[in-house]
Amino acid sequence: MASREPKTIVIIGTLDSKGQEVKYVKDQIEKRGHRTLVVDAGVLGEPAFKADVSREMVAEAGGSDLAHLVAQQDVGTAVQAMIGGAVEITKRLYAEGRLDGVMSLGGGKGTAIGTAAMRALPLGVPKIAVSTGASGDTRRYIGTRDIVIFPSITDIIGLNRVNTRMLSNAVGAMAGMVETRLEDIPCGKPVIGITALGITTPAAMKCMSTLEREGYEVMVFHATGIGGRAMEELVDGGVITGLIDLTTTEVMAEVVGSTFGSSGPGRLEAAGRKGIPQVIAPGGLDAVAFGGRGMIPARYGDRLFYDSTPVLTGMRTSVEENVKVAQVMAAKVNRASGPVAIVIPTRGFSAYDQEGGVFCDPEADRAFIETLQERVREDVGVILVDAHINDDEYAEEATRVFLDMKQGQEV
Repeated sequence: MASREPKTIVIIGTLDSKGQEVKYVKDQIEKRGHRTLVVDAGVLGEPAFKADVSREMVAEAGGSDLAHLVAQQDVGTAVQAMIGGAVEITKRLYAEGRLDGVMSLGGGKGTAIGTAAMRALPLGVPKIAVSTGASGDTRRYIGTRDIVIFPSITDIIGLNRVNTRMLSNAVGAMAGMVETRLEDIPCGKPVIGITALGITTPAAMKCMSTLEREGYEVMVFHATGIGGRAMEELVDGGVITGLIDLTTTEVMAEVVGSTFGSSGPGRLEAAGRKGIPQVIAPGGLDAVAFGGRGMIPARYGDRLFYDSTPVLTGMRTSVEENVKVAQVMAAKVNRASGPVAIVIPTRGFSAYDQEGGVFCDPEADRAFIETLQERVREDVGVILVDAHINDDEYAEEATRVFLDMKQGQEV
């Protein structure tokens, strides 16, 4: 359902180097009937026009003095100061009801400043960054937020027939987002998180179906690094009230050192901190993902690999890695303050790790199981299911264990 009520779109840019381009975006937005509020994050040159939020105000919000930054002539220090200021200004504008969407445009520095401010805003607030770096690794810009990275194609230095089309398209996308309002989703249902990958999707879907029949809202997270981080944040934020952490391969990625699939050292900790019920499974622990053969460290050259796509290669994990990940997971589980159970399918941890599968290795799986049984505290249930992770029997047991814990906590 679209609304034509004028909205306020904040534009973050460096008006010393991108002033002409910011002015173009500003004019295009206003032609569509919306308001703009320009935040100048430039430092060293003269601004092309007067911003609504000056660079002096941005520097001050970041705990710095603009004159001092100019005198230093240190680009790195200036960028860090303006990132801090842009974050604070953006949060303030949103809290005051003066921000319905936010755009930025720039190269590496401008994208770093703009997206840092965007990451400080809640999910659902429209966010677009027009960037020269849109075709590279954008994880450092997006993080766990819903930021759209829009390619500028040419550099954002002057206006030409290509980048004006890109800027206009980005403005159109932003206008569409701020004009669109969906009916609010009912918030009365408790939210349960599930982790999944393609190699565990059948199990995730079966668990989800049962939970929805029991009256829960289910959020499924793609366990490729960012998915796990997003889930942990939503647990910490109180949105998610229980977990079936079916796919813990992100923990293995951290142990092995794959930047492609790791969620960082904090994975598998938020639920324990919050004391919410969690069922943990070894989904995907048989494999670690890399971004194609060219991204695999030389030390792994003699290992068993499988190319899932041209840009995604899985490596079978070893006995030693399974022992280590079990030790790491047990230490995290042992710190949990709420109910927790570990439900393990003994016939394979993923679609690749089944009888006849490319990563079938009962010895490595058994090393994980035995180490975990030795290391977890006595009151943590370790339940072995004589099934593969994607079998109906396994999903039914994992969901039953979770529901028993969840319903027991609610009594």
